[in-house]
Amino acid sequence: MPQGWIFSDKGSGIFVEDGETNPLFLLGYLNSALATFFMKKIINTTATAHLGYIEKLPYRRPRKDLEGAVVKRVETVIEALKANPRADVSQFREEIDDLIFDLFEIRSARDEVRRFYHTVGRVEDQAAGASA
Repeated sequence: MPQGWIFSDKGSGIFVEDGETNPLFLLGYLNSALATFFMKKIINTTATAHLGYIEKLPYRRPRKDLEGAVVKRVETVIEALKANPRADVSQFREEIDDLIFDLFEIRSARDEVRRFYHTVGRVEDQAAGASA
């Protein structure tokens, strides 16, 4: 976070303590279909994530080659979205998801997790649209 910024229970911060893990890897993992699935199906099925929920996510330290592959794609996504906030980065997101699935050795449930990921938030969006 930039100097002078603060965080709270609703605007959490993540601190990388080991000094070896690239924060961009964490960004890729936390935005992956698998992390979303873990959070929404196992850890917290509500719409909010309070202090402590993130630390409950399963985590595996990646091999350096896998970490580098995720970081490279995250950098590409960031640059594409800086240039055009509506850029289609779906290919890179899917590649990140595949790398995270590999890290957790998930083979057969990939399609189920992806289907869930693509529906997250749509129920809330439809409910909001119906009440508007």
